[in-house]
Amino acid sequence: MERIFCRHDQHRPRTSEMASIRQIEANRANAKRSTGPKTASGKAKSSQNALRHGLARSAISDPTEAGNLAVAIAAGLRHPVTIDAAMALARSKLALLQIRSFRHELLAALLSCPVPAGVKRLNILDRYERAALAKQKRALRAL
Repeated sequence: MERIFCRHDQHRPRTSEMASIRQIEANRANAKRSTGPKTASGKAKSSQNALRHGLARSAISDPTEAGNLAVAIAAGLRHPVTIDAAMALARSKLALLQIRSFRHELLAALLSCPVPAGVKRLNILDRYERAALAKQKRALRAL
């Protein structure tokens, strides 16, 4: 009977040997050199390394705007609501506005210069919009 080799069979198994003293010392020396940014401006810049559009963040950029919208929502309803429920609805509405604004900018950019990456980013926006709509639906149920 012929044995079929999987890809993981071709690699040697890991040993449980500990690192040598020289390896440990080299790791410590490297760690001392690479500890990240030290200055406030360097830390601020590195905190934005993975940021593309900011839609994945749950924090609203302007909490005052969310608070004002929550007060307006609570005042506009005929029955009393908790400020937490109104704030949840306000946050979901602001998130939807942000997503739709970003979509508008992306569509405008695609009209001037169509690229496949832009179309892919449009598809990705749907995920964020669905999440914001789900939050809005939960907030409306809580009211």
